[in-house]
Amino acid sequence: GINAEYGVANQTNYHLVFFLLEIFNNIIQYQFDGNAHLVYSIIRKRHVFRQLNNLPEDPATISKPKKKDKECGEGTAVTAAATETSEWLPTKEWVATWRKKLPLQTIMRLLQVLVPQVEKICIDKNLTDESEIITFLQNGTLVGLLPVPHPILMRKYQPNSATSVWFRRYMWGLVFLRNTTPPIWCETSVKLFEIQKM
Repeated sequence: GINAEYGVANQTNYHLVFFLLEIFNNIIQYQFDGNAHLVYSIIRKRHVFRQLNNLPEDPATISKPKKKDKECGEGTAVTAAATETSEWLPTKEWVATWRKKLPLQTIMRLLQVLVPQVEKICIDKNLTDESEIITFLQNGTLVGLLPVPHPILMRKYQPNSATSVWFRRYMWGLVFLRNTTPPIWCETSVKLFEIQKM
């Protein structure tokens, strides 16, 4: 997931943190109305964003991801990334180059405005069902409360073999699933993916 430990676990992970934050900012600024579930998730995980916002420059004070057994499903990607780059260690200078540029203003303002409102409605109405909180968020607005909207960030697609394979399989998966009636694939040997044994 997105957190401080992930940002320093690998030399390039902070780029992914930036991209995720940009996506969240664009959704909050331009598509808030239709994304109450995402906004609720951001509120629920507010400690992660606050941790990023208060990220220390000294990488030694950022706890490292714990290595898990390779057979555990969760954490395998982080463990693999940490293993691949075991030679690399983050420095204060490296953290300082990107830490202050984290685009957290919009998310932090959202949390500043909505967390007290959500906590108040939960206490006042004794809510335990998140569907009522989602309804509250769907009916709310942040117009005039967020920082001035930034231009939508457009990124050019940079093809590579991994995304090409994913996209091809995704498209053929859609074609296959959308064309089951009538059963045009019955007499064919369609292979959407294969499982590699290690």
